[in-house]
Amino acid sequence: MAMTASSGEGTVFTETRQYEQALMRAGRRLQSLGQLLEQDPTRVVAKGYPIKPEITGARPLEVDLDELRGFFDPDSTHNVGRLLAEYQSLLASERSS
Repeated sequence: MAMTASSGEGTVFTETRQYEQALMRAGRRLQSLGQLLEQDPTRVVAKGYPIKPEITGARPLEVDLDELRGFFDPDSTHNVGRLLAEYQSLLASERSS
C-alpha cells in the first residue's frame, strides 16, 4: 500500500480501497483505546509518563500518544480528516466518470 504524497502535498493514496483500509485501521485503534479507557482506565498509561505499578499493575497498557496525534495532526498523512476528504473526493471523481 504505497503512499503517493509527503506531508501536505498531493494525495496520500491512489485507490479507494487504500483509503478504506487506513480509515478502518484508525477507527479500530481509536475504538480499542476507548474501550480500554471505559473498561479499566487504571491499567492504561501514556508512553513517556510516570507509571505507578501499585495502581496499574505489573503490566500496564501503554498508549503511544505520538501515534494518536498523527490521526489529528494537520501535517500528518494519517490525519483522519485529510484521509476522509481525499477518499470522498476520489469517490466523487469515480462516480462522475
